[in-house]
Amino acid sequence: MAPATNRPTRPISGLLSTAIVVVVGALLVHVLLETWAQVLSGPTSVDPRANLDGSAQWPKQLKTALYLGLAGLTVVKVAVDRLWHRFRAGADLALLVLGLVMVLAGLVNDSSMSLMGEALFVYFRGVIVFYALRAADLNSTMIRRLLVVVAVVVSVNVLLALVQMVVGEPAYRVLGWVDLTWSDQSRAQGLLSHPNHLGHVLGLTMLGFVAWLATAADVRRRWWAVAAVVAVAMSATQSRETLLGVLIGAVLIAVVARTNTRRVLAVCLLVVLCTVAQIAARPDNRAEWERRIGNAFTSFDHPAGSESSPPGPATARPTPTPTARPDDGGAASGGPSTSAKPSTPPGSGGPHGSPAAVTPQPTHSPAPVREIRVLYLQQAAKILPRQPLLGFGIGQFGGVVAEKDNPNWHKNPKFGPGGFNRYGFQAVQVDSFWLHLVMEVGVLGFGAYLVWLFMIAKPLLARTRQLRRTGHRPAPFVLWGIAAIVFACIVGFLSPSMEDPLLPPLLWTVVGLAWWAARRSAPTEQKEAGPTGVGGPAGAREDDTRILATDEILAHARQVRPPAGFR
Repeated sequence: MAPATNRPTRPISGLLSTAIVVVVGALLVHVLLETWAQVLSGPTSVDPRANLDGSAQWPKQLKTALYLGLAGLTVVKVAVDRLWHRFRAGADLALLVLGLVMVLAGLVNDSSMSLMGEALFVYFRGVIVFYALRAADLNSTMIRRLLVVVAVVVSVNVLLALVQMVVGEPAYRVLGWVDLTWSDQSRAQGLLSHPNHLGHVLGLTMLGFVAWLATAADVRRRWWAVAAVVAVAMSATQSRETLLGVLIGAVLIAVVARTNTRRVLAVCLLVVLCTVAQIAARPDNRAEWERRIGNAFTSFDHPAGSESSPPGPATARPTPTPTARPDDGGAASGGPSTSAKPSTPPGSGGPHGSPAAVTPQPTHSPAPVREIRVLYLQQAAKILPRQPLLGFGIGQFGGVVAEKDNPNWHKNPKFGPGGFNRYGFQAVQVDSFWLHLVMEVGVLGFGAYLVWLFMIAKPLLARTRQLRRTGHRPAPFVLWGIAAIVFACIVGFLSPSMEDPLLPPLLWTVVGLAWWAARRSAPTEQKEAGPTGVGGPAGAREDDTRILATDEILAHARQVRPPAGFR
């Protein structure tokens, strides 16, 4: 395996690598600022959807242009340097199989070619960043500059989150936000449209710190202070999925690295304490946690569909129209409105112009307020068995593409006589990426997606084992990439984030850097770990020139054999 740090032999190759890194940096900054720019250029409506729909579309168009430009640079770079061999790993084959399964799911379910094209782009646009970084000839200087640029934008969001946490509503208004839902709930959002989005950014940042922490020989106190500030800002978002993803990702880093476990556990304790402090200090945060937990349990006592069965004798009182709070998971009351209706329209006259008598119709008692995510999962569990293998077709269920193609996608009769019940929830998308995925591509597509993610993580895990076996410290970027994949999978259960504009480019940038670090961190390399470096041996000697015996050479060759994904 040739090291990934070889300098390109052609000047144009170096320029292409630099251009790739520049475009990746521009894309990351853009997605971190895109929604804020749209809100500033849109109408001042309290409805966030009206703001985005009526705002300038150039941010979206610029983002698409950056993706297409990055794809073009990648193809040119691979063609110029004849790097096709880099893209014959198991993860590449798994992605090809996944794409074919998705296309098949669309073909058998009458998805048009344009609809499938849009859906595939949304599913995999972030992966373009991964392949671009694999094609580029990266070095530590390029990566350090890229991370510094992104860190500046993230730092601004951290500062704004802290100000929003302390000041409250004025700190939201001064940034141009007119929908004050998150201010009312005391959830910081920074420059992003949703507290969960800020939570995802800060969660990935925290996992990067943990990965470095687990491999660094020494950590100065100022880095702990920085981690504490980020933890406070992350707790201000009150993003439950981020909290869960960071804790599980950090524990995974400790298990894989097997070094500095106490430091990692200290970070986990810090994150938990900050979150608990927010809940204890803010009654509205505490009420929100209690509401969510209570609604989740109620969803199991009164599952989806139970509202159609009368709990007792029919009454003549009206049932409230289902409502949902415009937050990250929402709660819903039971099913379509069954309010009592007069037999004659109000205001119509009787035989002599007098108001007609109103005859109340019997109705069922309304179902209690329940967690919308649980209701969606329960409902999907009843619908999916009708078409389990290939689902209902990409671009047709619960995603941004489905909503764009058909705003009334949930009324499609293929989901049942009444369609898919949204229970009055305001969000047009289902709040779970995995639910969206399995409903569109079935269990075959779902399984293929999991296999693809595993094939991406497998060579990273293999490289870490090799480094440990030879006495080297694991590379921080490699640990960060493994934890980032797990983090994204966890938040995907509670949000559509894995096909959102924000998380995919951030995730695949981290994974791309992890593959770069794994290719260059062969056990024979003797490099000391640092905040932006990769792992090296703990006590390697540079003056070891002893001649090895044949058996030692063979044993050493077996140890440094690269993982299958990097051959």
